[in-house]
Amino acid sequence: MFQFETADTDSVRAVRFDFVKAVVPKPLAGSWAQLQAQLCIRKETKRKDQRALWSPVIYAPGTTRANYNVDAVTCLVVDMDNESFDHARLDGLEWMAYTTWSNRPDEEHWHLVLPLKQPVPAHRWSEVWTRLHERINIVGDPATKDPARIFYLPQYPVGKLEWSHRRFGRGEFLDAELDELFVPTPRDMVRMPKAVVSRKPSKKYWKDEAWWNEPQDLSRFAGMTQQQIAVALRGELAELRKSLSLD
Repeated sequence: MFQFETADTDSVRAVRFDFVKAVVPKPLAGSWAQLQAQLCIRKETKRKDQRALWSPVIYAPGTTRANYNVDAVTCLVVDMDNESFDHARLDGLEWMAYTTWSNRPDEEHWHLVLPLKQPVPAHRWSEVWTRLHERINIVGDPATKDPARIFYLPQYPVGKLEWSHRRFGRGEFLDAELDELFVPTPRDMVRMPKAVVSRKPSKKYWKDEAWWNEPQDLSRFAGMTQQQIAVALRGELAELRKSLSLD
């Protein structure tokens, strides 16, 4: 079972995907220093989809790329399109930024990477993503909020090395300031769909609003740790998606 590391440890981890449709994560970095070294490698490409991608996350062992398979996020990656660093609140923080394939002299495109003091559990990431963007005063791209989001490794168009740039900041790892780890309560989970419990739901159950609003028996989570609950919910969500034919 995945264990979150202590705050005084370099907890940065990252995985690699060889191309945009790849689903099997491969190890890329086991520390912030290793990740920075990888992000300093720039390649010349004819098209941006010719470059490998990366993600600053820890996956459950033996799983493939999907939000529900992510255990934790270890870095905040900010997608800065036409945003300036001038108003960013980065003083005292550790960070690295690199331009993307789309960067142009008159139209800047950056990926800003900030290592986190502690890995953030995947089910908290959406909340933390918003809060951290507000803290550093950068808008970013809300489309990059999902835990399993992947980013292209540094690259530049053929013959345009001068369009490729990097920036660095030295300081403390960004603290997500998580309170006590969130554990779902009956109130939080009262709208949990019954399909995740029932093995033979009616084909029309999901069209009935009353069915979605009916309180559920949560005794199956009694005695579980927060992490065990998260794993169980991922499995139930997968069953629900399968029954709804969403995948």
